[in-house]
Amino acid sequence: MKDNRNIRIVVHPLQGSPGEYVACYDSEFLQAEFRVTVKDSIFGALALQAFAEMVRKAFGKHYRTGQIDFEMSPQAGSLHSRALLDVVEHAFCA
Repeated sequence: MKDNRNIRIVVHPLQGSPGEYVACYDSEFLQAEFRVTVKDSIFGALALQAFAEMVRKAFGKHYRTGQIDFEMSPQAGSLHSRALLDVVEHAFCA
């Protein structure tokens, strides 16, 4: 089990849907991927933060810290929503 890294959520664009992104968390323990699709808007920012908090609460005990690290895929381009950008840029702690 992981115990020395932060929780990593990868964000990449949803293919064929401009302005939409998919955020993914891979659980090695469960051999499963959890994902949420969000729009590049304030509501997308709220959804992404809620998803990250859910992942942190469910899987944070397997990590040394409860910190979330967002990783933007190179294909993601630039986000237009300041709120969504804030969520991605400012990883948060437990």
